[in-house]
Amino acid sequence: MIEWFAASKLVLNLDKTNIMKVITKNSPHSALHIGYKEDNTERMVNTKSLGLQIDKNINWKNRIEQVVPKSTAASYAVRSKICISDMNTVKSIHCAYFHSIVK
Repeated sequence: MIEWFAASKLVLNLDKTNIMKVITKNSPHSALHIGYKEDNTERMVNTKSLGLQIDKNINWKNRIEQVVPKSTAASYAVRSKICISDMNTVKSIHCAYFHSIVK
């Protein structure tokens, strides 16, 4: 990889590089060591990529833990406006809150 980057006039910053070995529940665990010269990359258990939390098992647990508190606050905002607003306003609040959380 380092040679390809060098040939393409690119630099790989190992300090900012995250490496994650994706495994299934049934696969055997094996060590993963990737480095260059004296620099070794740290193996990540989970990382954030394009706004999503990804873990080594590719499940939704981290994403759910991230979304639940936000959706609880959004639910409270919608419930508190039902008594004092018309239904179109409540729908707008619902779409604005939940769409931004899920997106």
